[in-house]
Amino acid sequence: MNAIATPVQAGWSATLSLEFERRGPRTALVRNRHDGPLRVQRPFYPEPQGQAHAYILHPPGGIVAGDSLTIDTAVGTAAHALVTTPSAGRVYCSNRQRLLQTQQVTMTVASGGFGEWLPQENIVFNDARAINRTRIHLQPGARFIGWEITCLGRPASAELFVAGSLQQHFEVTLENRPILLEKSRFDGGCALLAERWGLNGRPALATMVCTLQDQAAEQALRDLCEQHRNDRFEIEVTQLPQLLILRAQAGQAEPIKKAFFAAWHLLRRTMLQAEAVAPRIWFT
Repeated sequence: MNAIATPVQAGWSATLSLEFERRGPRTALVRNRHDGPLRVQRPFYPEPQGQAHAYILHPPGGIVAGDSLTIDTAVGTAAHALVTTPSAGRVYCSNRQRLLQTQQVTMTVASGGFGEWLPQENIVFNDARAINRTRIHLQPGARFIGWEITCLGRPASAELFVAGSLQQHFEVTLENRPILLEKSRFDGGCALLAERWGLNGRPALATMVCTLQDQAAEQALRDLCEQHRNDRFEIEVTQLPQLLILRAQAGQAEPIKKAFFAAWHLLRRTMLQAEAVAPRIWFT
């Protein structure tokens, strides 16, 4: 794979810095700083254990040529924060100067903390030039569930990804030591998108990661995947020494989201011995 290029500093940049700490019976958002069009208005508390749900708002509704978004989240000891987005992210086509469109997400989880990065899907339009980096930094005893769901092109509108590129980087570290490093590049119209050894004509792809080592939960996830799998949707489970990983491919994002939501409920039930309450924004 080619090295991830350095983005051109042009366009509309925005940064968001969030910090969560345990305060009494619930997790509080103690730091909320932004520059440019990224916001979190206030956390929501739909769950009885005081988990904070934060919705990241991006008023422009998409990333255009030269734009750069940076989101940093810190989850403290005994805190539990779920960070999501209210709708699909959109990466529009680039311009004549071929300026890059970048998003960088970093989540740091302290010992005894529980962080969740669960955005809705990113739709990469034809002829976009996108870079998406996600870095998760864990301390010993930290827990994490997260996913990235990407759709190349807009298959529902018959718009294929025949030009442009997407570079993706997903990294998980434990005490600054990498336990997952993934880099990928998808060029519009390349064989990787169509051939059986690649995406096999399925433009929606996703990875879900969880800090869980539990044989019963792993088997339950395999059973769940078998229930959702069909000719147009592939989903598999991999148990690494310190991470449980789900990978999925489909013709559209919707079946991936449905399976990932079910997997999230199962994982939460295993990790907290309680039923999860999904963010309402996922269903509006």
